[in-house]
Amino acid sequence: MRLYYRIAPSVLFFFALFLSSISCVSFASTSKSNSTTTEASSTNAFSVLARQAVLGFRINQGDDQTVRIVHVEANSPAHQAGLRAGDRIHQINQHSFHYAYQAQALLKKLQGGQTLQLQLSRGEDSPPHEIQFTPKPRPQEHIPGVISHYRSVQLSPQIKLRAIITQAEHQQGPRPALLFTQWVSCSSIEYQPGSNGLDILAALARHSGYALIRVERSSDGDSQGPACHELDYNSELDHYVQAYRQLLQDPLIAQAPVVIYGASLGSTTAPLLAQRLQEQGIEVAGVAIQGGGAYTHLERMIHFDRIYLERRADAKPHTIHQEMAQRIRFHHEYLIKQRQPDDIARDNPAMAQVRHHVFGLGQGQHYGRPYAWHQQAAQHNVLAAWLALQGRALVIFNEYEQFEMRHGHQIIARTLNAQRPGSARYVEQTGLGHSNNRYASIADAYLWRNGEGQAQQTAKVILDWLANEIAD
Repeated sequence: MRLYYRIAPSVLFFFALFLSSISCVSFASTSKSNSTTTEASSTNAFSVLARQAVLGFRINQGDDQTVRIVHVEANSPAHQAGLRAGDRIHQINQHSFHYAYQAQALLKKLQGGQTLQLQLSRGEDSPPHEIQFTPKPRPQEHIPGVISHYRSVQLSPQIKLRAIITQAEHQQGPRPALLFTQWVSCSSIEYQPGSNGLDILAALARHSGYALIRVERSSDGDSQGPACHELDYNSELDHYVQAYRQLLQDPLIAQAPVVIYGASLGSTTAPLLAQRLQEQGIEVAGVAIQGGGAYTHLERMIHFDRIYLERRADAKPHTIHQEMAQRIRFHHEYLIKQRQPDDIARDNPAMAQVRHHVFGLGQGQHYGRPYAWHQQAAQHNVLAAWLALQGRALVIFNEYEQFEMRHGHQIIARTLNAQRPGSARYVEQTGLGHSNNRYASIADAYLWRNGEGQAQQTAKVILDWLANEIAD
């Protein structure tokens, strides 16, 4: 799920985040030989999506109530307009906000070519002033050896999602579909080099023989709809189902069983998506996952707390027993009884203490997602969804996994193979961590120290499974 943390005597613990329809799909394509874009809807011109803006600056994240510029790219329109690191933002296009994550959501919705107006102050005593500039549109992705076909999928008048169908240059024409479900954190899944998760997708697009289909969340990229801190688990799953059903009708997609690949906590939505598609008459040939097992979400969040208590810089092993007892009570109230964290905190001083110290649990969001995302995730029976799978399964667990549990992965393969012998393959990759970096030791992995990207190794495991166990 792209969660990162560090532990060292001089470094604080750091745990940050690395997810009735209207039939309407619009089209655009890019390749090495043609970088121009044409996008036109076959049924509704309003479904065409403008490109997201390249801001040229970054702000702080999370629950901070003071929003500041932390970086400005040299020679960008933002820099030329006078924006500087350290500037405080009070308003974005005349919209106010309470927390940094709300400001981030406003900025992510800005389209290239639109004027951005910021109300700023510089220094503690300076009065607010306004600047404005026009960020450029984000360029389309370029994956060597691959052609990217841009699509726009309209699910409702308010929700329009960017989709990208990628095929190897030498394998054009209708191909079977490989669908992707992403990690919990909200970030664009358009290709950028240097990201293990995106490099795996690029390798699958280039070498699998499948048409890789990605759908941006409503919060990310060019998509329109609920922001990250508003998008709950069930809505995200519904968006996947509706969007992929439409995209499977695309002329580039062969009428053949589909395969689904889920990464990190996308490993929980992948079998649920498969179950929903199967119920609607779409054959699923297989599901591959890495970095998220079949434990309940309650177990997962309790385990995350255990990791935090054991590995934080000021860890106190003798207190963990009692702290875990209190945190288990809190999570039961929060995830199972679906109460609001602040309401639980009012129960007694012990719950107030837990609410204050559960890592990633902010005001209105938990790891960047609404409380409802986690509460709904806790209601889903992921192992039952795996048991409903009619196709084959590939389960990848990395030996130095920093968050998920080995048994949560093994239980998928063991349960499926007990029901249908030989239907599931379990692969454990030696020396790799959650994000597919290789580490010299588990101690280095826990510190996220000196990791070397191994995207191609993980991609090869998936490619071999596709070639040897999934029939076209």
